[in-house]
Amino acid sequence: MKLLLAAMTLFGSSAAFAANHCARYENRPQYLAAIKAVAAFNKVSNEELCANTRILEIEAQPTHTVTVEGEVIPHVQLQLHFDYSSCLYMVRISDNVITSNRCYSGM
Repeated sequence: MKLLLAAMTLFGSSAAFAANHCARYENRPQYLAAIKAVAAFNKVSNEELCANTRILEIEAQPTHTVTVEGEVIPHVQLQLHFDYSSCLYMVRISDNVITSNRCYSGM
């Protein structure tokens, strides 16, 4: 019985603390801007996206795209990782516009 009570306390207290997947990017304004763009694209608030318990991790990294004319356009590649799927967003840094997005299954 004590073990069951301890397990319930552990899981109950874990649920009480909302996840903040965005905290690791506090000092990375380009990444935070990309996260806000993805939140708006998905019609949720930034806080809702950062605290979403379905999301296991938000991964952001710099990248670029190259146009047919050879123009290099800086982007942030943002991935939302879920249990069995992920969504990838390419966010142009100059204006925080999502230039492409796709979700895929990991199964």
